[in-house]
Amino acid sequence: MDLDTGSIELKELLKESLARTIDGSFSDHKDDPYFITRDSYPMFTKIENLPLYPKEIPDVIKSWAKLDLDHEYRKEDILVLDLETTGLGRGGTLAFMIGLGYYEDDAYIVEQIFLPDPDAEENSFDRLRELCEEKSLLITFNGKTFDVPVLESRLLYHQIWLDLREMEHLDLLHIARRLWKQKLPSCALETIEYYILNHIRDQELDISGGDIPQTYFYYLTTGEVDLIRRIFVHNHHDILHTAALFALICDSCKYPPENGMDIRIDYHALARLYISQGQEEIAKRILIDIVAASVITPEVLHELGMIYKREKDLEQALSSFEIATALEFPPAMLEAAKLLEKKRDFARALSLSERLLALEKGRFHPKERICAELEKRIARLQRKLAKA
Repeated sequence: MDLDTGSIELKELLKESLARTIDGSFSDHKDDPYFITRDSYPMFTKIENLPLYPKEIPDVIKSWAKLDLDHEYRKEDILVLDLETTGLGRGGTLAFMIGLGYYEDDAYIVEQIFLPDPDAEENSFDRLRELCEEKSLLITFNGKTFDVPVLESRLLYHQIWLDLREMEHLDLLHIARRLWKQKLPSCALETIEYYILNHIRDQELDISGGDIPQTYFYYLTTGEVDLIRRIFVHNHHDILHTAALFALICDSCKYPPENGMDIRIDYHALARLYISQGQEEIAKRILIDIVAASVITPEVLHELGMIYKREKDLEQALSSFEIATALEFPPAMLEAAKLLEKKRDFARALSLSERLLALEKGRFHPKERICAELEKRIARLQRKLAKA
């Protein structure tokens, strides 16, 4: 048996093994067809009953992601993307599974394009190109850093023109970091699933991301499909929960919330998101509501005080800073000292500045610049107090 005949027979064995084990079908390509699976959801996940599409995409998300603020996005505009690859690099990395999610009528479709052998890669881009031409908004989790550059590299290798950067792109990893980096051990998708979406992956059905490349290579050499099934499950979860996370973020970022505050959301981080987009009135409302709900932290009070200060409402600013000062929060102590000096209450401003200097010098590594600035402030206040 010559090499070409052996290669053809191996490909046929891989295809037969795949078709027996996983519910799906092969593309119509005569040579090197890809394998495709398709599942449909009635806009909610089956187990947690999580919405898979938001009520709307709020302007603060559009603004942060640099999307078109005037465009009313429809479900049909959106394409969710997640790859499984043979490595974490860009050059030479094979995207052997393209996970896709999109909306069709009143359903969310999860479609997976799998390479039964690497030669099918070029053909696999046909379906991706078809969907990209239909959609205008790409949603990923870490897609800007990983998935899109990998696809660009592979498309270039096959000399296929598909400009993925023409599509508007919402990368949920970056907004998730803004909203939860202070609350979660990490912002990996599986961590967010566990803490925020209340989903625990079944370790007997799923597979660790680090094991995926070697599992695919093992399949190519042995035809063993049982472990490949776990990659399908893993990617399926990624596509499904990326949509669920998209819905949760959009619905939670619209303020005020329709059903009251959601314990899963870090509202201080949400207020900072609004501040970053120049919407301080909404940010102030969020912070006031946090304080009213007795979720009082010095960071929240300092943030609220800074908004009042920018609004020239110095009495409210000082009030916020003084409460945070009672909690020994240095940034608020400094702001309170500045306002007290402006009010010519030199004695209290001096007392606060001296406390601040003692706190800074009590650190394991005091910052010389901060100590020098505080010593300068203290000397100035002492002179003013003496004159007064």
